Amino acid sequence: MFAQLLRRRARAPLVSVVVASYNHAPFVQDCLRSALSQGIDDLEILVTDDGSTDATAQHVAALGDPRIHLHAFAQNRGACLAMNDALRRSRGRYIAVLNSDDLFLPGKLRRQIDFLEHNPQVGAVFGWPSFIDEQGQPFHDPAHKDHAVFHQPNRGRHQWLRHFFDQGNALCHPTALLRREVYQNVGLYDPRLAQVPDLDQWIRVCMRYDIHVLPEPLTAFRIRSGQQNASGARPEVVRRDAWERADVLRHYLRLPPAQLLQVFPEFAGQGAGQGASLVEQLACHALALGTPFHQRFALQAWFDALPAGGLLDAPGPAAAPPAGGDPTAWRRYIAATAAANPHRIGG
Repeated sequence: MFAQLLRRRARAPLVSVVVASYNHAPFVQDCLRSALSQGIDDLEILVTDDGSTDATAQHVAALGDPRIHLHAFAQNRGACLAMNDALRRSRGRYIAVLNSDDLFLPGKLRRQIDFLEHNPQVGAVFGWPSFIDEQGQPFHDPAHKDHAVFHQPNRGRHQWLRHFFDQGNALCHPTALLRREVYQNVGLYDPRLAQVPDLDQWIRVCMRYDIHVLPEPLTAFRIRSGQQNASGARPEVVRRDAWERADVLRHYLRLPPAQLLQVFPEFAGQGAGQGASLVEQLACHALALGTPFHQRFALQAWFDALPAGGLLDAPGPAAAPPAGGDPTAWRRYIAATAAANPHRIGG
């Protein structure tokens, strides 16, 4: 009997639920109960408490369920580091993400596991959120920024990449269930990001894997009062979001040319015979979108793609045009730096 127990503990569970908790003492027990009540015995829950100053960690420990594994940071480090800690401790074949103030709706994990088991080409499956308020009651506000953003049609991965570049995130993080190998191959969350680590992650996922959104509510997403959500429209969040969005777009510069043309098929004809490189075309597309972060990404990417002047005694032209480019490439870039205004400088 004892040997059987040891073998059961050594065997990896079917699914790991990873939870980064921080100052959610009023919500965390309901959150974890919603995962424990999914009807899946072969499950583990990895909670990393990010240095909470309330009783969050104590409430987690008080549940006393052997499937819950708590690790508490002594001080706050940031949500990505807490999530990565939970991920590194996980052992499941499938990995589900859950915020410590949200809830899984009944049957969520089973429906998503069944989908992935019947669709081996899909790396991650998502769903819709159902919004609740701080008291757990339904939250309905058509003016809220997240009201309809997650109700998306399914797309191929290159079409998702186009949506992420042009429009931003449209996938609800706590509805996600991913195959373990997806995290193994694309990496963990980037702790340099606070506002868009999920967008950054989904871009990296779609560079390699197909994804799917089940068109039904799977997670109860809690809307906190006073813009307390991590994505709430507070001034510091808005500023940080704009800064980070420019940085995550740089993943597109890593795409092989053939894959970039699948994301932006119109580039195949625009540069032919005109000398414009794919980077220049991507920069011009971003500039046309007009947001400050698109403009900042565009000008930096374009600048980095152009050769500098070179050395005095170097053989050949002092500054050869980019591959496939023409001698006027620098003039087009310099003209763009005067036309764009990402820093909103007047005059």
